[in-house]
Amino acid sequence: MKSRIIPTIPETILSYNIGEKAEKLEEAASSLNMKHVPIPENKAGETVGFLAGYSGFTSNGTEISAEGECIIFSGITSKHLDQLLKAMRDRELDIPLKAVVTQHNQSQSIEWLLGELSKERAAIEKGRKNK
Repeated sequence: MKSRIIPTIPETILSYNIGEKAEKLEEAASSLNMKHVPIPENKAGETVGFLAGYSGFTSNGTEISAEGECIIFSGITSKHLDQLLKAMRDRELDIPLKAVVTQHNQSQSIEWLLGELSKERAAIEKGRKNK
């Protein structure tokens, strides 16, 4: 019987356009032995999978910027995600647009992801106002 070795994905937080908040995010990430990878502003056209370092993804060479800030969680267990979110709250670090790398979004660009996250956030805010 052959055994399969499934490579583990390192616990990584990607950030886009978060400016001065990067220092607090770095503190929160390192307190939990997670890696923080800032995405250069002109890389919004690259796929999430490429930027997260997933095998099989290569740069598409698209250099564009996008509006908005977000963080993307890659390879983080739900228990560690809860701990990270608490560490962010403890540091009063508010970044409303958050995503987890999924099969659906890993082939999409950061620009696309920002658009989707913004739509979701707007729908949530609208729902809160209607209650």
